[in-house]
Amino acid sequence: MKNSLLALCSILLLTSCAGTKVTHTDIATGATNPTAIYIRPFDVTYTDYIGHQDSLGHHAGDLGERPIRRSLAPAEFATDLRNELSKLAPARILKDDEVAREGWLVTGDFVLVDAGDPAKRGWVGWKSGQSRIKLHVRVVDLERKNVRGDTKEADASKEQLKGRGNIIYEFDVEGGSNYSASVGSIYAPGLGYSVPFDFRNAAEQIMMVLSPDAHRYGVRTSPTIR
Repeated sequence: MKNSLLALCSILLLTSCAGTKVTHTDIATGATNPTAIYIRPFDVTYTDYIGHQDSLGHHAGDLGERPIRRSLAPAEFATDLRNELSKLAPARILKDDEVAREGWLVTGDFVLVDAGDPAKRGWVGWKSGQSRIKLHVRVVDLERKNVRGDTKEADASKEQLKGRGNIIYEFDVEGGSNYSASVGSIYAPGLGYSVPFDFRNAAEQIMMVLSPDAHRYGVRTSPTIR
């Protein structure tokens, strides 16, 4: 019984290591309660998309498929982000020729997508073969103007260049499979392909940091103070 409990605790500890977190924040205004959320797929132009020919990064499919997977990454992550941010407000993914006019616009850049090596995760060691992901996120309130004076025009979105809205949040999200090794879960890829897990974890983390109380901490089931 003790061995079973120890094994269960070890599994929970290892799988809980997988995920993402906010590693740096440039702008935080405290804005809440958007009327709607629009998502412009993140830019992958300057992304370090580590693949088969690199020392790490075994992406799904053969080497010839890597450019296709890279080009589909913005759409894949945008879908995950829409599913998560719809918990805060009605969320929609913008097409290339569409421009949002109200609510919040969420956009950003992929900095790094490294799928790691599942074989090394399983047989070499915890640190070997880890997947990694890093994104730069910008949230624009399209109904506010000149809220912050420190917004850089170089980082402005298309909507800002047209004079609408201002950046209310700007931050970096980073993480990966970490120490989950060969043990898989809903957060960790185990010996499988890591990118869908990393995308979902990053999307969930963005939702969590934009929510005032995502876990509803402090909510009481009884009004009586004990």
